[in-house]
Amino acid sequence: MTSIRARLVNLALPLLGVKRFFAQREKLPERIAKLRQAKPVRPRAKWHKRFAISEFATRGYPVVTITPIGGAQPGAPHLLYLHGGGYVMDIAAVHWDAVMDLCERLGASATVPIYPLAPEHTATEVLDKMEVLYRDLTEQYGAANITVMGDSAGGGMALALAQLLKAAGEPLPGSLVLYSPWLDASATAEGQRAIEERDRMLAVAGLEACGDMYRGDLAIDDPRVSPLFGEFEGLPPMAIFSGTSDILLVDGRRLAQKLEQPGMPDHIYREYEDMFHVWMLLPIPEARRARDETVAFIQAHRTIA
Repeated sequence: MTSIRARLVNLALPLLGVKRFFAQREKLPERIAKLRQAKPVRPRAKWHKRFAISEFATRGYPVVTITPIGGAQPGAPHLLYLHGGGYVMDIAAVHWDAVMDLCERLGASATVPIYPLAPEHTATEVLDKMEVLYRDLTEQYGAANITVMGDSAGGGMALALAQLLKAAGEPLPGSLVLYSPWLDASATAEGQRAIEERDRMLAVAGLEACGDMYRGDLAIDDPRVSPLFGEFEGLPPMAIFSGTSDILLVDGRRLAQKLEQPGMPDHIYREYEDMFHVWMLLPIPEARRARDETVAFIQAHRTIA
């Protein structure tokens, strides 16, 4: 049964303006331009008491590193977290809170790239930068000790990155975690528009527009943009979390169905009834349960050096 807190949060979601942002395609360029004027969001003060948090811009975009005070626990994984936001929106406070919570539970360190956004930057450029960052992290932490994870667009980017690494013969991360992943940028899947009526955050029109902005010269079904259409054999174990009141539910389900076929990577698929987009990041009981499952999954697939 859906918790009272989750029901209240769901009722309040329209007040955030996210649905309105995505629903009016013709106004997106103006709204994105306004977002670029906003002050960047960084971890709240309370987290600085528990973690050493550093930010570097030597790569041409900010990269934030997070390490527990006193250092990560021996054998703890390292998280590479790719935030959501339709490839056009910057990181939000809920992203930081979720990453810090996971680091605290795992005794882990993390890297959070504030990657370049569309439409100023497109998929090819952004993924190239994430590949370079990942390779550098493998030298420091070891590929098998890294979990690549993300929510929404960041979940799609995490899967696309893993596919590119596999195709290039690069060492793969120990696991992938995908929260409400956006895996098909065409937003044409059967059943998606029916869910849209009860989705209080996302709109199909906004997905179509953001997908066009992000893909650049690539086709909309190119796996770098829509990793649902890429190759899955040989990828790391993955955990996928979806909610039934999220238009991206259809993406999570289709990925889980593909992974049920013989020869595919180990995976878990968790579908939460009546949960909305990226509910795993919010202060509700269902999110705590999802993060409990995330921690257990990462620990089950980590490599202790």
